[in-house]
Amino acid sequence: MYGPRGGARLRALVDTGFYGDIITTPEKVQGLGIEYKYERFRKLPNGGIIKVKYGGGEIRVEDSVTHGDIEVWPDLKLPTNIDALLGVTALERLGFRVDPKTGRLEKVELYLL
Repeated sequence: MYGPRGGARLRALVDTGFYGDIITTPEKVQGLGIEYKYERFRKLPNGGIIKVKYGGGEIRVEDSVTHGDIEVWPDLKLPTNIDALLGVTALERLGFRVDPKTGRLEKVELYLL
């Protein structure tokens, strides 16, 4: 992930239930120069609603790059050795999908219709 003042390499878990780009904690993206001046509401699996901040940044997966919303959640609980959740909207723009048999990312053709 990159912002105006630098980049950070994050180990992300793909969340196919997250309709968004990327979620991480403020500590993981500190110093990148991304302005988190926008807010949106997100519904949690337990039904609760939270307000989160987000800003724009560059998202890279393998050799593909897109611009997307970087959401920061101060109280985000992630599995050990995972820094972020990568959502389906970023995957689609990057040209990836999750292979349902292997659970791995695979590159797909992007079509202009």
